[in-house]
Formats: sequence, C-alpha cells, structure tokens
Amino acid sequence: GGAADAGPAPHLDLRPPRILVCLRHAIRDGGTAADGEPQTVSERLQFVWLDAGGGAADAGPAPHLDLRPPRADERERAAALAAAARISGPDVGERALAFAAAVLAPRHLREARERLLPETDRAEEAVRSRLRREIASVRRRALELEAAAGANGAPRPDAAAMRSEADALAARLEARLAGFRRRRELAPLPPRICAAALVAPAALLAPDAPEPGNSGEPEGRGAADADAPDAAARAAAEAAAMRAVMDRERALGHEPRDVSAENRGYDIESRERGTGRLRFIEVKGRRADARAVTITRNEMLAAYNAGTAYILALVPVSAAGAARPLYAPDPAPLFGPEPGFAEVSRAISVEAIRRAAEPG
Repeated sequence: GGAADAGPAPHLDLRPPRILVCLRHAIRDGGTAADGEPQTVSERLQFVWLDAGGGAADAGPAPHLDLRPPRADERERAAALAAAARISGPDVGERALAFAAAVLAPRHLREARERLLPETDRAEEAVRSRLRREIASVRRRALELEAAAGANGAPRPDAAAMRSEADALAARLEARLAGFRRRRELAPLPPRICAAALVAPAALLAPDAPEPGNSGEPEGRGAADADAPDAAARAAAEAAAMRAVMDRERALGHEPRDVSAENRGYDIESRERGTGRLRFIEVKGRRADARAVTITRNEMLAAYNAGTAYILALVPVSAAGAARPLYAPDPAPLFGPEPGFAEVSRAISVEAIRRAAEPG
C-alpha cells in the first residue's frame, strides 16, 4: 500500500525476521444448521505479524501470497535467523490469539453485522408482508363463508377449515419472526491458530548476507545513504497524498483512519456519515506526468473482496503539493482477473484510472 513519487529505487529489504500466524475465525448466529449444529454465518482466515519486540500487527487478508518457502541452500541460514531473532517460544500463540481477539475478531463481527443485519431486515419485512396478506385473505374468506352460512341457516364446515388455515399461517409467521430474531444474535467464536511461519527477507538468507538492519555497505556511504534523496521524495509524496485523501474524506463528512502501516491491502478506512458503512481506500500518489501505478497482489485481493466499498484514490503530486484526489470506486475491473500464484503486482495505466474516476 501507500504512495510513491517515481519508480522504486534499488535497495535491500533487511528487516528483522518476523513470525506470521494464520488464524481461523468464525461468527455464529442463534440458529441451527441442517445437521443440528450451531449455524456459522461468517468465517475467514486472519493473519498476524509478531516481531521480536513483542509487537503484533494485522498482516492483511493474504500476506502468504507474497512469500515463498526457503530453498534447500537457505534453510540453514533461516534456522540460524530464527534462533537469533528470539521470537519463537511458548508465548507466540498467546500473543497472536490476544491480538486477534482484541482487534481482528471485533472487526470481523462489526463487518458481519453491517452485511448480514440489513439482509435479515429485508428478508423479515418480505416474509411479514407476504404472510400477513395471506392471513388477511384467508380470514376474509372465512368471514364470507360464515356470512353465507348465516343467511341460509346451514353450517359451513369449510369456514372452520379456513379459520384453522389462518391460525396455522399466524403460527408460521410467529415461527419465522422468531427465526429472524435468532439470525440477529451474532456472536464471535474464539480465534483458532491454523499455522505459523518464520518470515525473513530473501536478502538475509544468502550465505554472505549482512545482519538484519545492516546495509552491509562500507561505513560512510551505505545503501540507505545512496538512496536517501529518492527515499525522502517518495516519503514526502506519500505523506502529501495521504493528507489530501484524509482531508477529502473529512470534507465529505466521513471519519477516516490511517491503516497504511497494517498491510491490509488499502491505506485508509473511512466510516461514512449517516450509514456507518466503511470505505476502504488505497492511495496512490504520483507525479503529474506519471503513466502508470503499481497495484500489489494484496491490494488486488482486497479490492475483489470489498467490491463497491473499495476505492482507488489517485493523487497527482508536484512541488506545489498534492492536487485533488481522483476516486475510482470498485476498481476490480481495472485490475483484471485475479492474479496467478506467482504474480505479485500489476501496472495500471493512469489514464485508465482517470477514465474510471467518478466526477467531481
């Protein structure tokens, strides 16, 4: 995620190793499935990064797709890194579970409510309206039959049958309404750990690799120093683009929140005014003459999953600052089909984004 000014500058990723934990989380309602078991209405995989400093962070919807297993010649170095990192141990599972229970599970529950409760409301209203019409029609017919029976003095057994049918429909309505009440009783289950893996940059697995956090360059002119002007320009463009989109969201009356550090596949989570719905905004800051932007696999998957809630924001950035953001809602058609297993990113034409952007 995030924004950049020009193309990437060459550098080595020498971040310290981390642990990626995969968890499964489910939400049930008060109903019962066909097999008699409690009914699961939403289930997803969740991912948590754990670092050596005791920190935990959301790893996004599918971080494993950007990873590969170590080759045979890298395994010895990977094992040494794991031992040196001191991030394994009995508390790894507890840290991941605690973060998932405190952060990821409540978010899953909130999103499930936002999606399922309106659907339940619509279904309940349709059932109530239909059955009430049927009950009224049957009762009206029963009254007509009873009136006809009173006129000629003969009993009408079909009138009693009509009343029984109306009572059965009324009982059916109450049972359906009780079912809808149970569907609204959403409750999260405790997260469960499925798998965990040590993740290290490939550059650290080479036999002559420097230590994590060390560029390996001679003192006085490291790789970070050589890239400093480009890095500073990219950081400035990213910050300007993020500010522009945050300001636009606030001007629209929404409540934006910067989540760019959490690797979710988007940079800003914004709650809409009035409806409370969430907007997931990926910010791309580019020079005014840029011809393309890079979309990562994580960003593509987030867009496919979020649908119309996902927005691609293109922000032209110049020496004068950031221009007005261009919003391309539901950009999945721009991205094309889902990426293949080995595909980590795609270049998307700036002109195509401009054409897809909503007016204003």
